[in-house]
Amino acid sequence: MYAAKNAVLVAAQLELGSNAARLLLHMALECWDDHDNPAGTSPRRYFGGREMSAIALGFLAPENGSDRAFQVVNRTIRELLGKGAIRRVRSGRSGQRAEFELLLDSSRPLTMKRRLNPVVDLTERRGQGVTF
Repeated sequence: MYAAKNAVLVAAQLELGSNAARLLLHMALECWDDHDNPAGTSPRRYFGGREMSAIALGFLAPENGSDRAFQVVNRTIRELLGKGAIRRVRSGRSGQRAEFELLLDSSRPLTMKRRLNPVVDLTERRGQGVTF
């Protein structure tokens, strides 16, 4: 979840094209975060194959397995690699999918206790005799 939130920010900062931003967000939604990782695997790793990436880019079955879809996926992956949004951990080969590491923060941000705005703090207003 936190990787996905940061993926939107990273896409804007790196001025990614629409396909690259869309695929980065999809990758971030599919990977484990730093702290939300019940599988105990490496965080921020994307293992989705070309077909899954093609679906994220708008190619529905059976077109997600077409040469055109794979060309778009490869071009988009090259953009993400070139802009520094992801790093290839393992290349795909027969029977094994490629693995990518997302180069963005996926840790839970520190939480600060919010102070209620006095305008909308109903408990304080009730204490002043205002009824709602």
